[in-house]
Amino acid sequence: MTWAFLLLLAGTPQAGSGTVAQVEHVAIQAADLDRSAAFYHEAFGLRLIPTPLKNRRWLDLGNGVALHILNGRVAPKPSNRDEHLAIHVDDLATVTAWFDRHGRAWTNLAGKPSTMQTRFDGVRQIYVQDPDGYWIEVSDRRGVVTQ
Repeated sequence: MTWAFLLLLAGTPQAGSGTVAQVEHVAIQAADLDRSAAFYHEAFGLRLIPTPLKNRRWLDLGNGVALHILNGRVAPKPSNRDEHLAIHVDDLATVTAWFDRHGRAWTNLAGKPSTMQTRFDGVRQIYVQDPDGYWIEVSDRRGVVTQ
């Protein structure tokens, strides 16, 4: 399952079987749990969720959705910016400054370094990779929601 599909379901009732489906969590594998959890916590302010599981780190994405980081990544997963986790932040300039201070490259969708882009709906966004190579789209506010 790809990030885009999972996040499309987030907060969106689905009526096919007569039930309502919502995203509960997204899981990724990491080579170093603490490094990965620290990245998401420090870069985006995600709150760590206590778990008794030693080979997992959980972070709160908001709206009842969690990011589960699992131990066991052995090699980077080939991917491109089209397969990504998308989040929005209150202050995109603060996030890009954090990336710059920590030597974390960020781009626009086309891959141009240190360049923000503005979507058709006025949302400014960038792309960055986490410590394990997963792409993250970071926007300055939520985009247009279509029904």
